[in-house]
Amino acid sequence: MEAIYHDPETGLRLDRATRRLILTFLFTAFVVLGGAAIAALLVALTRAPAIRLLWPSAYYMALTFHGILALTIWPHVFEAAIWLWVGTSLLRTRLISPALGWLAYGLAALGILMILGTVASGKASVMYTLYIPLRADPLFYLGHVLYAVGLLVLMILFGLNLLKARAEGTYTGSLPLLTYGMAVCAILTVISIIGAVAAFVPATLWAFRILVEKVDPLYFKAAFWSMGHTLQYTNITAMVVAWYATATFGVKAKPVSEKFSRWAFALYLVTTLPVWMHHLLVDPTWSHAVKWIGATFIGILLGIPSAMHGLAVPASVEKTLRSRGAPGLWGWLRQWGWDNPSMVLLAFSIVLFGIGGFDGTVGTTMQLNMTRHNNMWIPAHIHGALAGGTTLAFMAFSLGFLPHLGFEIKGKGWAKFQAWLTGIGFLILMTGMHWGAHLGVPRRMQDIRFVGADAPVPNWFASMNLLGIGGTLAAIGILLFVII
Repeated sequence: MEAIYHDPETGLRLDRATRRLILTFLFTAFVVLGGAAIAALLVALTRAPAIRLLWPSAYYMALTFHGILALTIWPHVFEAAIWLWVGTSLLRTRLISPALGWLAYGLAALGILMILGTVASGKASVMYTLYIPLRADPLFYLGHVLYAVGLLVLMILFGLNLLKARAEGTYTGSLPLLTYGMAVCAILTVISIIGAVAAFVPATLWAFRILVEKVDPLYFKAAFWSMGHTLQYTNITAMVVAWYATATFGVKAKPVSEKFSRWAFALYLVTTLPVWMHHLLVDPTWSHAVKWIGATFIGILLGIPSAMHGLAVPASVEKTLRSRGAPGLWGWLRQWGWDNPSMVLLAFSIVLFGIGGFDGTVGTTMQLNMTRHNNMWIPAHIHGALAGGTTLAFMAFSLGFLPHLGFEIKGKGWAKFQAWLTGIGFLILMTGMHWGAHLGVPRRMQDIRFVGADAPVPNWFASMNLLGIGGTLAAIGILLFVII
């Protein structure tokens, strides 16, 4: 294989075209992450009542930017680089069609520019959920369609490369664990795109006022979350892949049991799909029995594969460090690699995801959902499981992965500081959110003072100011990472 870079540590090689594509997706993802962090900073400083930085229209614009950049664009553009890596280098084969890779990137990039351009124009401040009957600029919906088609082209390319590697005989038996995990991720992504078609095609025609005069709000919400929640589990599956890879990069850890880890990945295909129903628990759609089975019962089962990975990854690190002589019961934990920013971010990612996962189980439980659906509990879940868990995992992966592409991480002292700052910032942020949730602080509100009310709710202020502090620290930490 013609290689521009041969990694002497792993023996893996990347051809010129694949490496260029990987770096392009990574660079784009880092730029998007920086934008998401800036929007997050604006939102945090507005939700903090001591500052209230933005006025309502600007707040909802910033919130839309933050949600779309952080939950949709940043993770999936980053995952594209992982798909390309595990589908070529780990299988010791070349990319079957670099042209398809650039087509995927071009479609996604054009869609991203259309989405962000319409939000910046002030004509699409409809937040991440973009619920109908709120009507955004038609190009906003068309941008989502193009972005989804770009992802679909990438999934086709990944699948073709798996078939190519098998036909060439470059690997025998099962796929490598990381490739296997990203194959599960790809299947979930394709299923999500089916939901995206059901949601966005009618919405796009409705926005352009072509053929479709009205879209039922409950239909759109159901179709949107059949896409939206499944799509977030593509992020979580890729997050777990990043966990295993980071443990290998950091301490050369290997899974204690690949069979155990493979079963955990496979379970995501069974447990993920019906759980999007929990977004409809407060809506007059299906019966309570259907909602309880789809959301609550299977929602509890959904925690099983994540818990399996949450045990397996630290266990792989523990086994490796004990084999090197880590003393006592907790000696391996002291030798985790607390001077390595990649391993620090990995530890914070696992902890934050564990907290956010618990929050999600509460959110899928019908009775508890009624008291948590529209307060700060839901942002706490999202910022633990996705913003904290996934983003910190991808940051940890980046710091371990880029040296294997021939890049030296500059400013290692700053990288270590950034890792601790971001992790601690997220813990403070989630503390403020949980505290506010127990007091009943509503989400998606620019101000907690309620204009026209006789008096503000005094016990809300401290929790939301704490949220502002944590959000500021986390956003600064992420921006430092992007700079590094």
